[in-house]
Amino acid sequence: MKKLYRALLISTNFIAASSLQAETVSSSTPVSQNKSTCIPGNPKSSQGYDATMWYRDSAEKIALYNQAFALGLEKIKAKVKSDHLKSGKWGIILDIDETVLDNSEYQKRSVMSCNKYSESTMYSFMEEEISVATPGASNLTCSVQKLGGKVTLISNRNGSFDDKILQATIANLKKANICFDNVILAKNQKDDDKNPRFQAVTTGNYDGLISYSKLPPLKVIAYFGDNIQDFPKIKQADAIKQDPNGEFYKKFGQEYFSLPNPTYGSWQRNQFN
Repeated sequence: MKKLYRALLISTNFIAASSLQAETVSSSTPVSQNKSTCIPGNPKSSQGYDATMWYRDSAEKIALYNQAFALGLEKIKAKVKSDHLKSGKWGIILDIDETVLDNSEYQKRSVMSCNKYSESTMYSFMEEEISVATPGASNLTCSVQKLGGKVTLISNRNGSFDDKILQATIANLKKANICFDNVILAKNQKDDDKNPRFQAVTTGNYDGLISYSKLPPLKVIAYFGDNIQDFPKIKQADAIKQDPNGEFYKKFGQEYFSLPNPTYGSWQRNQFN
């Protein structure tokens, strides 16, 4: 009986600690390390090991990215043809991190060192300009431009973090052979609602935004992202409550294309069931 009681107590404490951590993780914060169990140099001891390994070293990840981008491109081609869209009048919107750029080297460093995520280390990494393109991202973005579409990248990277982040982002995208016409970053750390930036693309009004360039109003025919909140007027807390087979998700695979990211996201605030 004493052994059973001890096991139940340990289990209860573990669940409580895990729940507290889940509640404090932001929508863009990678899984943090537990200093009491993580051993530097021993990646398997890290809390983020499995998710990071899957993202970096699984064939499934590669297949899913190629699958989503290939399907997206076919739907885009069909839409351009059926709607007789004119060159330069339409476009697509994509997220950047873990959508067209793979930042998992930062995750790997955290797993190996047992260091927690911090904004300063994350932005220092971004300014190294070493993130590689995700599988299929270069082909999709460049193909869209060849079809006559404009490619806009909208990120929650904090454009006011310092005076380097926008140019570092542009430079990294070019190094990774991502084709784009515009990049729009968040105005500050708390600016995680992309809807005003989506609207800027459709209206052509970029006033008050941190934008690489300004384009005329565009008809947006496809969105790509690794976070459910990378799509117009969708919040994680609302989306998770919807019928998985209902009307809510019917745009996915048609106009919306979701990429896999088990390492961080707005899903971290959901209840564990």
